[in-house]
Amino acid sequence: MDSYNISVDDLFEDSDHVALQTIITAPPLKGLARRVDELGSSGCCQSIAWSKNGCVAYISPDGYTVNLKVFSRDTETGKWHLGTDVPLELPQNRDVFPLVHLSWNHLGSDLAVIDEAGRVMVFTCAMALERMQFTRAEIAHPESELDAVVGMHWLAILPYEQKNHIAWSATREGSKWKWNIRSHMFKDSHHPVDGKASFIYLKRFGELKLRFQQYDNNWQETSAHLGTMISTNEAFTHAAFASNNDNTLLLAAYDVKRRLYLYRVEIVWNVPADKRSQNAGPFEKPTIQVTLIALEDDCNPVDIGNNYMANGASSRGAAAAQLTHLNFLPVTPDQDDGSIPTIQAIFCRSPNIISFDQLNPQATSHSIIVKWEVLQKQQSQLHPSLDQVTSKKKSVSSVPTQTSFLLMRQRDFTLHAVVLEFHPVWYNMLLAFCYSDGAIEFRKRSTMEIIMPDGNTNTVTSLLQAGFVFPHTEPSLHVALSPNHCMAVCMQLDGSIKLRPMEYQHGNLSTDDEDLRHSAALAALILQYSSAANQYYSNDDIFAIIGSLSSKRTADFITLLFEGLQVNIDCGIDDTSNNHLLLLGRSPFFIKTLSIIHLLGLSGPINRSLCSKMAWIVLNIKYVTQILTTIARMHGSRELTPLRPEVVPQLIGICRWVMHYMAYTLDELFSLGRAVQDIPPSDLSRGVLEAKIAELNKPVVLILLSAFPRAMMKLWAQPIIWVKKSAENYAANPNVPTQSPEIRKLYVPLYNAVNNELPFDWRVFIDLVGKTQDDVRAAYKKADLSDTQRNAVERELLLGKIPDVLWPVAKKLVTDALWNSKQQHGCLADKLDIGTLMFFDTTWLGFQESKRGILWHDTHVVDVCQKMIIRGVGKQTHPSTPSRQANRNGSDSNQTMNGDTNGDINGGKKNPLLRQCVRCGECMEDVVQGLPGYTSHHFLWLMGVTKHCVCGDNWMLIEEKKKAR
Repeated sequence: MDSYNISVDDLFEDSDHVALQTIITAPPLKGLARRVDELGSSGCCQSIAWSKNGCVAYISPDGYTVNLKVFSRDTETGKWHLGTDVPLELPQNRDVFPLVHLSWNHLGSDLAVIDEAGRVMVFTCAMALERMQFTRAEIAHPESELDAVVGMHWLAILPYEQKNHIAWSATREGSKWKWNIRSHMFKDSHHPVDGKASFIYLKRFGELKLRFQQYDNNWQETSAHLGTMISTNEAFTHAAFASNNDNTLLLAAYDVKRRLYLYRVEIVWNVPADKRSQNAGPFEKPTIQVTLIALEDDCNPVDIGNNYMANGASSRGAAAAQLTHLNFLPVTPDQDDGSIPTIQAIFCRSPNIISFDQLNPQATSHSIIVKWEVLQKQQSQLHPSLDQVTSKKKSVSSVPTQTSFLLMRQRDFTLHAVVLEFHPVWYNMLLAFCYSDGAIEFRKRSTMEIIMPDGNTNTVTSLLQAGFVFPHTEPSLHVALSPNHCMAVCMQLDGSIKLRPMEYQHGNLSTDDEDLRHSAALAALILQYSSAANQYYSNDDIFAIIGSLSSKRTADFITLLFEGLQVNIDCGIDDTSNNHLLLLGRSPFFIKTLSIIHLLGLSGPINRSLCSKMAWIVLNIKYVTQILTTIARMHGSRELTPLRPEVVPQLIGICRWVMHYMAYTLDELFSLGRAVQDIPPSDLSRGVLEAKIAELNKPVVLILLSAFPRAMMKLWAQPIIWVKKSAENYAANPNVPTQSPEIRKLYVPLYNAVNNELPFDWRVFIDLVGKTQDDVRAAYKKADLSDTQRNAVERELLLGKIPDVLWPVAKKLVTDALWNSKQQHGCLADKLDIGTLMFFDTTWLGFQESKRGILWHDTHVVDVCQKMIIRGVGKQTHPSTPSRQANRNGSDSNQTMNGDTNGDINGGKKNPLLRQCVRCGECMEDVVQGLPGYTSHHFLWLMGVTKHCVCGDNWMLIEEKKKAR
């Protein structure tokens, strides 16, 4: 073969080397042409979607399965990830067609799944994110085959989407940030009954359908027709809906002849205002009124010359364009940008093959945006010339005007690549484009300007502007954005799923660098968190992109969190203040703040920093206080009404937790007191005690000093007295007749919980809390602090600091209150057996990070909501409640679950007997209807109080822990 080794240069007698241009092009995205065809054939072909509550649903590549993945935090590593696939249980005995579209409602509680024949299935979340139950609907008309859905829209759910507090920006003022947060009322089309969902969708041949929930949550459907379709040549391919800001809808529909129709849709709900309650009977089906108000014949991108485009890019020729996305952008809350309802059509244009030659590489496909603004004008329907008619009785101007609509086309806008996914975000003021080259780009709707980090450290408006961007990476056919659009989930042709987070471009937030850009980044994170909190969105994706923070940066973040959410935790200086009751009741922002403090210091199943542990304890105190006080109020006068048998099981674990927490608190207080006992009084300063508290990781003093948890613990006294009296009467008083021995047996565990387990008189603890409250209030009064100043002091305590004003009280708690017998009323050491207290085991509470505690929790499971050990040695069960009503309902404690029911509710898993919080990893029993040990009353009660974890986040289903059986 060597003889054939001939020099090409010698062959052509040319020794000069020719420099050939190296053409570097990205390999074409596999499946791109097919995906563009799907986008062009129907406006409903979204194969992956991320719900606002943190669950991802996607259609398998074969089109016959929907899988769910829960976004959650790994309890061991602290990393956020998507869990394993959980197949959606599709209804049986149905005509099987490939699935083509997924859509979550605005709260993430309902999922609509659409097949290529136009059949719509609705699934509702049942206590755990990946447990979606199919809900049958009463269909108004039989579904016609091969009449695909081309556009759908979820209506607003009241009251959640009616009023929002919008976090617009944050401005630096010295060392602090000022938050621009304003309320806005939305007038979106909605279901008139609070909490009920509804959606509207258009089918290919002009049938418009509204599906809605009745009072009992059952789905019904009504329909209307846009008009008679003359032939299949006039069928619709895409449709989009938008609010007209007057409780009506605008509908844009695009047909195969490239015509754009504009309709006004008004839903007439037959629900009287005085009957919009859960107890009202079913209402009549609503009617849909549709009016054609505008028609546009020429909907193609404008053929522009080769040297000019609307945004300065060069033209790629006049090749045919295919519509891939049709969106209807409503009016935005920001009236400064002059936004009005706007129809946005995105066309994919293939390269012009005629212009291709061998010297220039062939241009790639790209997208073009075509927009029409929907103008509304008030004008008379009569011509002004009628004023010349002498016999008229009225002038033309006296006749009422009517609203007319006009489509005003805007300049076309060319994008650099094919748009595969489009998402309007942040109240439709930002537009997110996911391209075929892997780029994810955000633009301002008003100007189409790309939002990039701008280095502004004095005013922040978004994560994007503050330095968070999606890095360029491999492209994906299907992309969905997380609730706060700071992460993306990407799916390829083979169904493989990848997470793609935003990255911070200005360094590392885990350091303490004095860089103003880092401060601005924290403010931007708080701004986005405030938006999520005000819109009922999950915010876990925000913390997934933060990573680890230094101690100082964590403290800065928590301070900004309180300011951004405007949480007031001051509880006053006397009994006239009721802020502690407001925080106990409707206080979602308070819970969210505590939950984030807990999360930022959580490094393992029970390993928490000082601030994290304190926040977690306060969350639990709030939770048990709510249950104690709620059940007590349910009984009316506690002096006259004893605790009813059906609620006894609900209280056993709660009361046991309260009693054991009292022991934990006093034991921790004595441990802290012994740790500083050898320090001379003159050397025991505020800084020394703070350091010792941090070293031992014991927040007990901080909790006693804090107004809210102290107020909650004071509220325990009256319910405990009532519970003790009821339990003693039924379980330990032989002179009180009972209904049956079973009733007495029912109260025995409750009696033991409040009487026999605590190694001291529980009133000692209540007395300590009361005295501490008197001391703290006296200190506040002496310092004459304002409400704002006291609020700042309370925040310091949550950050692990002892404020100067409370230092004397803190010092007393670890010295005189423990050991000084000469003080009035004595000391704690005189009122209990310290040795017995020291050996009293409270490991199950989860507040101790010892090796023994870690091992114990590795082999046990504690139900975080019911406050009982449910797995492992010594696990507890509920006492049986004899109930005739339970027997009639077929849900007595001795009844086992039906196999079919178990299969329907468990989301495809074989034995998912535990629910786990997606954020903090705490578990609870997966209580379902008919579970042994739970009556119907108990089950319904748990359905109400355990919709979320104690930390406020959502549940997912997990298999049994291997070491805890």
